[in-house]
Amino acid sequence: MALELNHIIVHVKDRHESAEFLAGLLGADAPVDWAHFTQLTSSNGVGVDFADHMVAPEDINLSHLAYLVTEEEFDAIFGRVEKRGVRFWADPAMKAEGQINLAYGGRSIYLLDPGGTCAIEFMTRPYAEVPESRPTPV
Repeated sequence: MALELNHIIVHVKDRHESAEFLAGLLGADAPVDWAHFTQLTSSNGVGVDFADHMVAPEDINLSHLAYLVTEEEFDAIFGRVEKRGVRFWADPAMKAEGQINLAYGGRSIYLLDPGGTCAIEFMTRPYAEVPESRPTPV
């Protein structure tokens, strides 16, 4: 049986603000409203449906989106992050602020959506099948 992810719902405080923030960093087309959702679709067809009506803001658990991008795309995204003054970290625990992760021979950063409920990762290399010790961020 082939399994293909079609879409996922991410609970945020403001669906338009979070979707537009992510689309802007990715340099993607504007998000599309679908009833109570605002959707941003990746190049492989997976939709991220941002929702702000299903969970009370104080009850939203932190979610995580990871985008695998090329080196050139990373440079463009990182440029937008810096231009907008968006805080970023090299680690998912968000302790190494302002640093880039160099794990697995690539680069990655983590940041939060404007409402602080969705951690977004941009990475140039997928994680290895067997975890390795992570190099020191730069």
